[in-house]
Amino acid sequence: MSTPDTMTPLLSTPWLDTSGKALSVRTLPGLRPELIETLDSAYPGLINPTIKALLATCCGLADTELGHIDFTGCCFPEEPCSVLRPCLTLAIDDAGRRWIAEVGNKELPGPVWCVFPHPQVTLHVSDTLEGFIATLHEHAHRGQTLTWLQDLSTTARAVWARRRALALRPYAACDGDDEIGGWLASLPSDAYVYDLRRPASFRGWPHGVAGPSARLYRCGRLPVFAVAASPTEGWHIERPQTTSPVNPIAAQSLVIEPGPVLTGRRRRRLAHRGSVTSVVLRPCA
Repeated sequence: MSTPDTMTPLLSTPWLDTSGKALSVRTLPGLRPELIETLDSAYPGLINPTIKALLATCCGLADTELGHIDFTGCCFPEEPCSVLRPCLTLAIDDAGRRWIAEVGNKELPGPVWCVFPHPQVTLHVSDTLEGFIATLHEHAHRGQTLTWLQDLSTTARAVWARRRALALRPYAACDGDDEIGGWLASLPSDAYVYDLRRPASFRGWPHGVAGPSARLYRCGRLPVFAVAASPTEGWHIERPQTTSPVNPIAAQSLVIEPGPVLTGRRRRRLAHRGSVTSVVLRPCA
């Protein structure tokens, strides 16, 4: 389906609660054609006509329960987990969860993942960007966003608690599976394999199961991942945080204002300031 069929209804009308009262969520205006072309030049082959149509209509959402949601890839640091790139970092919420959407193999970005910092688990959220926005809209409409986030956190803890029970070894996983057999044969023998191709109660994988020195693998763009290194309980080890945005110039066009959040702390509230005449992007590795 085209962008008007899927995304526009979610972006062109106010978000309301069950009583009909307008929520704080608001859409951010679309980009000018020259900015879209700059993005296209920076990400060759990734900004397809459907994504261009989306960016011309809306470049993101402001004041959601997750904070600012960005469709441009300009406002947040590049996703550090290499097996999920190329992707857009849609949001980083107050709990440090990274909401990312893969790009390159679909009309609109997807699937959408939530990458937890603690425990170090990556959960599948939606197959598509429009599905993610629809889910966020539905929970906001019903006033159930906090419950949804708590459920995701519970699932992440369950995946971490069963991190070894959910894993397969390469030599055990490759039997009779021609689609990924060659890839499995190339993995280290001590790797943990997590196959998320089939729906399950826990559709996530513990990327931190092998500690900070882990080697991460993925079978093409399939949702099949592997982690190799000596298993460790050291997933609480802090890593350096990247603070510089992917697109410094685009970031300068945003004014950061404090606003309320679900947790009672204050979150960033971003609003456009002025116009951007040029964009410099660093493509994902």
